[in-house]
Amino acid sequence: MPARTGEPTAAELVELLRRREVGGRELAERYLERLDRADGALNAVTYLARDEALAAADAADRALAAGEQGALLGLPVTVKDSIAVAGLPWGSGSLAREGVVADEDATLVARLRAAGAVVLAKTTTPEYTWSYEADCVATGRTLNPYDPARTCGGSSGGEAALLAVDATPAGLGTDGFGSIRVPSHYCGTFGLRPTAGRLPETGVWPSTRDTGMLDMSTPGPMARSVGDLALLLGTLGGADGIDPFAHDAPLRDHGTVDAGSLHVAFYADDGMGGATPGTREAVARAARALEAVGAAVEEAKPPPLDDVTDVAFRMMAADGGAQARADLAPARGRHVPQVTWLLENLAPFSLSAAGFFELMRRWIELRGAIRRFVAGYDVVICPTVAGPAPLHGRRPGDDGELEDYMAFSYVQTYSVAGLPVVVAPAGAERGLPIGVQVVASSGREDLALSAAAVLEEALASAVPPPPRR
Repeated sequence: MPARTGEPTAAELVELLRRREVGGRELAERYLERLDRADGALNAVTYLARDEALAAADAADRALAAGEQGALLGLPVTVKDSIAVAGLPWGSGSLAREGVVADEDATLVARLRAAGAVVLAKTTTPEYTWSYEADCVATGRTLNPYDPARTCGGSSGGEAALLAVDATPAGLGTDGFGSIRVPSHYCGTFGLRPTAGRLPETGVWPSTRDTGMLDMSTPGPMARSVGDLALLLGTLGGADGIDPFAHDAPLRDHGTVDAGSLHVAFYADDGMGGATPGTREAVARAARALEAVGAAVEEAKPPPLDDVTDVAFRMMAADGGAQARADLAPARGRHVPQVTWLLENLAPFSLSAAGFFELMRRWIELRGAIRRFVAGYDVVICPTVAGPAPLHGRRPGDDGELEDYMAFSYVQTYSVAGLPVVVAPAGAERGLPIGVQVVASSGREDLALSAAAVLEEALASAVPPPPRR
């Protein structure tokens, strides 16, 4: 089916290219022009790779003319700026990276290119990917396509903003504590956080594998349809022999899942997030849509989650922020206030070896409890965050002061658990999109994608497209 906005999906574009009904160069030029226009309104592009993209598109056209095959041959894509693309700037939103150009592709970029994809641009991220808002000194603030007074989310904010206005067919982001899911929710697009370890992180800066985050961060695809998430995921998975947490695992076809046979749980209250009425209704609407196709649906209560935010952030800052301060030292103090505050205030979180092992025990116990809960069902539906996109610098739910990160506990839960999650648009509040999380057990992206496909079909009219500007 077409993307919600009526534009061809990435999968449909691949088929048009294969049938020679559109050329790779023609498609690249079309999206380069859209990116240029969208960037002027949203500030979502850090580097437009015009010459490199057109050369790659010409090569794709030659390959197509020769009858060569490739899962993504000629498809334009965009890549978050924290992910290396050979020959392009690699700033990760930080002035500490001024002048840094990637020597080689990140593993996942290499896999996209091997499948024939054409990289058009690098997209905005907050400094060091350390924010739920795409705002940094290096590139400025990225705006929400629904309302420029509101955030597009972070840290994969540029990708989501561009997807929302059809300026890119698909992209690659990363998700630590919600960095794919929150922007997808705020911008009315689709995002997939894969199972921990399914995709290697090699070529992402900052790396998380050698920190207390361990395997809680993962790259993942972002797109305008569920089918496109599956299309990209099929080219990305598997160990690369470098990332110590990446592993090979079977990837099942979501198209073979009978969504009517699914056992579905849903909840809107995790005891911390304080979800808005519109968010609660979006969760209920998603549950009803799955029930309508025959799924067995029930409301469920998750295990106690009051420890989630504390565990997540203490794991991230187990060294008291020492690595971050070292990495960002070349910026010479040129940070947005949020990053400055974090660098100055994380020192008390530093742990001894014994303290870190105790924290790991808390993390493992919490991960196990969440996984046991999800394993009782095929999928679990819940909010992404407490409400729609807030005003810049504010918290979701009530636009109050961003004093803590409790409103993001919904996404942090499944980062701690390392489970696959699809965010699918399911409603709107105050004219702003609301996405829900569709969670499955480890390795069962197929179940989450199948349920999300039902929501895509049933709820397309529930989320308005961004206004034209």
